[in-house]
Amino acid sequence: MKQSARTFSCGIAVVAVLGIGLSVVVAGPAQAAPSAPSWDDVRAAKADAADAQSTVDELSRRLQTLQDAADQAQVAELQAGQTYALASSKQQEAQSTLDDLSAQAKRAKRTADGSAKQVAGLVVELSRTGGGDLSATMLIDSKDSKDLLYRVGTMSHLSERSATVLAQARADQNTVDSIAAQQSAATKALAKATDTTKAALDDANDTAATAQARVQKEQDQQDEVLQQLAYLKGTSVATETAYWSAQQAKQAEAALPTASSGTGTGSTGGGTTAPTGSTSSTPSTPAKPSTPSAPSSTPAKPSTPSTPAKPSTPSTPAKPSTPTAPTTPTAPSTPSKAAGAIAYARAQIGDAYVFGGAGPNTWDCSGLVMMAYSSQGIATGGHNVVWQYDYFKSIGRLVPLSQRQPGDILFYSYNGTVNEAYHDSIYTGGGMMVEAANPQRGVLERAIWTPSQLLPYVARPSGSL
Repeated sequence: MKQSARTFSCGIAVVAVLGIGLSVVVAGPAQAAPSAPSWDDVRAAKADAADAQSTVDELSRRLQTLQDAADQAQVAELQAGQTYALASSKQQEAQSTLDDLSAQAKRAKRTADGSAKQVAGLVVELSRTGGGDLSATMLIDSKDSKDLLYRVGTMSHLSERSATVLAQARADQNTVDSIAAQQSAATKALAKATDTTKAALDDANDTAATAQARVQKEQDQQDEVLQQLAYLKGTSVATETAYWSAQQAKQAEAALPTASSGTGTGSTGGGTTAPTGSTSSTPSTPAKPSTPSAPSSTPAKPSTPSTPAKPSTPSTPAKPSTPTAPTTPTAPSTPSKAAGAIAYARAQIGDAYVFGGAGPNTWDCSGLVMMAYSSQGIATGGHNVVWQYDYFKSIGRLVPLSQRQPGDILFYSYNGTVNEAYHDSIYTGGGMMVEAANPQRGVLERAIWTPSQLLPYVARPSGSL
């Protein structure tokens, strides 16, 4: 078979095929994709059945190479997005802490002011009755309540009642001062967290912009491969895209562990211990998704059901440092809620990906997962991949990947540890998942990419464990 002179250079960004979006970015040197047969090669091969099949096989290998490179390429983008999500979550925590201290400060100030008024009343009362060194001039000469407390405290003749009133007022003022110091520290922490968040967002956007600059060129190249396949096989680009998508899903499902193979126990990374002894009945075979249509730069968005109001700040449980083995909740949710979460996520297909997005029309990966289950009244632990994993672990709702069911949450990690988790999605069955992919692709349902980077446990927010 004659080879075309066209090749990909090392390190170039690539795009995913299937009409299900594009995956980009460059993350250092990469193996060059195989040379592409030219149109002359393809036309010549079509005349000979054996040569045609050889060319089809070569083009298919090329698509697979591009797919693998594209899947790896998007990791850098998703990692940058997770870094931003974590920084944003910490910023929200810092803001919440400052807001709480501000509320405490107001309450403490009211209490201290009341105590100071009692001391002032005591001064007036004792000055009228000749109460030792106390004089009404203190009220005039004092600069503020703190100064008044100091002046009264220097008096040598205080009754037991007067001393008690003064002690309480001093304690209340000390509380005000203590909270003020905490407020000052919290204000600095918030400013630092805000700067970190802004830098993380700028980095994520820069990574996405670099990727976006290469999208069109790579899309054209992949479109051409699909066109060549359609020509050789006498089909259409839409048919070849659908076929490729189905093949990818089949390969992904085959690459995942099965219940018979098991996953072992061992560590899930990040200093956590995997749950053991989990059992689950064999899930029913999910309906195979309908055949996707031809590739489109902006997939048609299905009708969107009512979007539940987004909580202003999702409750975020404290992240466990080294949680113990999770225990099984006594009253798990009904399995129908998993189907509801899938339906909610699918209704967002075609929406844009925006770092930090959590609806109603823009999403990032953990934002989509969070709101899909929030629509079913189920908390996920906040707007962050790592926190979501830790949350479900802490409440005992992790199961081995081999026991996956539609509705379970899949977690990606670059190095197999929880602390380096950078992406999550909702498993829909048959090697497919729905996800907020990245800024180039938005929300879509596609074959599971790079199964080797999935953590060995999935979260099951609803249904029997």
